[in-house]
Amino acid sequence: MIRGIQNIISKHLSLLIIVSGATSFFVSNIILKEVFTEEQYGQYSIVITYFSMIFIYGMLGTEQIFLRYSNQIGKNKIETQKYQTNFILSIIGTTSVLSTLFFVVYFRQEFKVNMILLYFSSLSMIAMLYLFNIFRLNSEFVLAQFVSNFWRLFLLVLSFVFFFFGWCNLNILLHTIMIGIILIFVTSAILFFKKIKFVFNESQTPKEIRKTAIQFFISITTFSILTFGDRFVIQSKFGFEEFGNYFYLTNFFLAPFSILQNYIGFKQLIFFKQNFTLTAFDSFNKKVLFYGSILAITLFLIPLILFHFNLMKFKFDSYLMTSILLLVLGIVRLYSSSITSAFEAKTNVQSLQKANKFFIGLSFLIILPSIIFLNTLDLIITVFIIIWLVRTLIYKKVLIKQVQNDIATI
Repeated sequence: MIRGIQNIISKHLSLLIIVSGATSFFVSNIILKEVFTEEQYGQYSIVITYFSMIFIYGMLGTEQIFLRYSNQIGKNKIETQKYQTNFILSIIGTTSVLSTLFFVVYFRQEFKVNMILLYFSSLSMIAMLYLFNIFRLNSEFVLAQFVSNFWRLFLLVLSFVFFFFGWCNLNILLHTIMIGIILIFVTSAILFFKKIKFVFNESQTPKEIRKTAIQFFISITTFSILTFGDRFVIQSKFGFEEFGNYFYLTNFFLAPFSILQNYIGFKQLIFFKQNFTLTAFDSFNKKVLFYGSILAITLFLIPLILFHFNLMKFKFDSYLMTSILLLVLGIVRLYSSSITSAFEAKTNVQSLQKANKFFIGLSFLIILPSIIFLNTLDLIITVFIIIWLVRTLIYKKVLIKQVQNDIATI
């Protein structure tokens, strides 16, 4: 009995860390909502969004090249290409500078952050995605999730400290977060250099790597716009206070979906890379939709109950339609994670290029008029739901067509 429990915990420990990270992030944002003013909380939300975005986007999709063209060939031994490694490191170096400049230029009126800390924390956040995927490919799923989520656990500790001591200095909080991110990266890098060895081959030419990189860059750009674009649109149209409320709502309603979304992408990409059938793929997608719908209904009821018993101050009834739309968005994003994990594992460069062309064309037709003309929160969310759904269906159609063609040619 005890051994069985230990085996279950060991098997799903990476999921527990994902849950712990997401829960820590969720609780931190609730606590800090009580600590700061609405203006300060909106500013804090922008900084957290910035770090979350560069973690996903900072490598410009080159982490997918690493996963596709690298393999674990032994214990703590990964085979990859020398050119690929240098290419990825140059991307990390470049984007860390550009992202720092973007933050300074775009938010220079609102924030007085230390430039050195901002740069090194940005570099650390971006480079941690590379380390995360190295540990992931090395089958060290638990360590990989620690690298990805430890800064969220650190944020929880900070939020408790600020709450219990009554501190409300936003700059101190932001600078401490940056120092924590740097220390987490340095520790992770030391573990990497001590444990893992790269063995280089020439299985992929520099031209092939660059060609694939362009397509993954387009893919991750569209994904990042879908994941974070609504926040920047809302901040620019409605200001920091309304953005803070929207950030709070997205964390409340989308955080549980993000847990499952991250876990599906984390585990299923490797699974689909090794084992894929259309029957199993279709069955898994149906399960995702079913459990996603159950989760959405549960999440809709929780704040209504808490608000009824005066256990929460936030007026969810003022954002009822917004809450429903965010839950629909959560279901669509969860479904998308299932499709995308298979798509990234099984499609070739030609299929990726075809999907990108379809999606970019349709996105421009939908998103540009929306940004210009839409001026309500609910309509903006609706547009992003449509775009997520369009992207998902395009990926699914292209994937199935390629798999069917591959089967026909065998």
